[in-house]
Amino acid sequence: MPDLRRTLDRLAIHVGGARVLALPLLRTLAVLAAAAWVLLAPPWYQRSDLLLGTVIAFVLYSSLVELALWLRPAATLRLNFGVLLVDQAFALLLIHLSGGAASALFLALPLIAALQSYYYGMARGILVAAASSVAYLVVVWPTLGDIASANVAIRLVVLLGTAISVGILADIEERERLRAVTLAAEVRERGRFITNVIENLSEGVFALDRQGRFVAWNRAMEDRYGVAADEVLGRHYLDCFPVMAREAFAEPLAKLLQGESEGFALESVAHETRKRGRVLLNVKGALLREGGRPAGAVVLVEDITQRLALERSARQADRLAALGTLAAGLAHELNNPIGIISSRAELVLLDTESHPLPEEVREDLQVIQRHAQRVTRIAQGLLSFARQSSGEHGPVDLNRVVDETLLLVEKLIVQDGIALKRALAPDLPPIWGDASAIQQVVMNLLTNARDAAPAGGEISIETAEAAEPAGGVRLIVRDTGPGIPPELLPRIFDPFFTTKANGTGLGLSISYGIVREHHGTVDVHSQPGEGTTFVLTFQGIRLKEHA
Repeated sequence: MPDLRRTLDRLAIHVGGARVLALPLLRTLAVLAAAAWVLLAPPWYQRSDLLLGTVIAFVLYSSLVELALWLRPAATLRLNFGVLLVDQAFALLLIHLSGGAASALFLALPLIAALQSYYYGMARGILVAAASSVAYLVVVWPTLGDIASANVAIRLVVLLGTAISVGILADIEERERLRAVTLAAEVRERGRFITNVIENLSEGVFALDRQGRFVAWNRAMEDRYGVAADEVLGRHYLDCFPVMAREAFAEPLAKLLQGESEGFALESVAHETRKRGRVLLNVKGALLREGGRPAGAVVLVEDITQRLALERSARQADRLAALGTLAAGLAHELNNPIGIISSRAELVLLDTESHPLPEEVREDLQVIQRHAQRVTRIAQGLLSFARQSSGEHGPVDLNRVVDETLLLVEKLIVQDGIALKRALAPDLPPIWGDASAIQQVVMNLLTNARDAAPAGGEISIETAEAAEPAGGVRLIVRDTGPGIPPELLPRIFDPFFTTKANGTGLGLSISYGIVREHHGTVDVHSQPGEGTTFVLTFQGIRLKEHA
């Protein structure tokens, strides 16, 4: 039986639907009925050449109609009126040849009228029934008798009643069909709307069936984690993401799928993604039911990795701002005593010209004066670096910015066992910009180079005039660290991207923004195992142009 049903379904699809498939089936039934009547009729009917010829012609004609319906269903259905006339002619001829009023082949007429009502409306069915009634009376009139007249009257009533009742049923069915089509369209539209909402949510959404297989995976999940829907749909979530079995939301999700809970909400859950590394998520799950029974789960995933990184960076910025204020205050407080020490040492050295002192004492005074002056320069560098940028641009001596920055970090670099080389070009043209902002860039590059270079390594910082653009100025910071892998190189300027355990991922991003604001360029050259070189290029200026 299932095989027969599948066969009928395929046939219905081929000819245009189950309603159309009824036509060849009913025609086949009519052919079989006519053939059976001839085979079972009395001998004198069987010897009628005209009756046998008519039945054979009807069989051949019906075969051609069914073949045409199979090969070209749409074109054949458009010939329905012509087919109706031929069918009526065959039916009336067979009734005439098979006994007139006594012929049981009258049943063909109600069938034809019913089909017309069903497929083309009640009005056409009633019209066909009325025309068939008149034609039938003409055909059977010579064979009417007392009993035959009563039978014919009943047959005419049945003929008209069949057309009307089938037409009513067809009308009801059509309204129900249209209603079903409308409801189906509404369901599809609602489904498209819901799918569109889910696909365009900024947060990730996925759904699992009762067995834990993915049945939905929205675009945010694809974009955020680099996993296409085709990779997960229809597969168990632990087959796609085995690490989830060891993570915090594994147990709540399992209970949800088993119907032991209605939902769960977890905050700051760590998850190791397949392609994007470790992320932090807020996860909410809800049980899906069908007919009151658990049918799966829908899970909303909010990625808070960047938000938490931003919060940490904000806290770090607050601490750095406080440290900068403290350093500026400390440097300011140191300026006065160091100034006194330096000036007194200088006065004593001047007095030695008239009141000679032992050479050892004189050398000690010179050391004190030299280091006091160094402390003064360091304090001034701290004040310069901690000073909030005014945003005002003016001529900037890049060599001086480098010197002031090295005063702050050179000692730390050397203490880590890293050699520091400088090569600052003399008579370097000034650049137009914000000195504090450019100093922040130099500080970030030197700090990153210090973090990258191993003990015994080397950091070099150079300035030079650039060939392109003409009159430009170039700053080069090079280290002998491990280098940057090629797959990470395009991302080093992305906010919050860092490979350091305690990094914020903002240093290079901010530095890149500052250089671009100064209409400069940043080039990076790095190979694993060969160190990294940052080349910053700025447009030089002539002081007289901005006098």
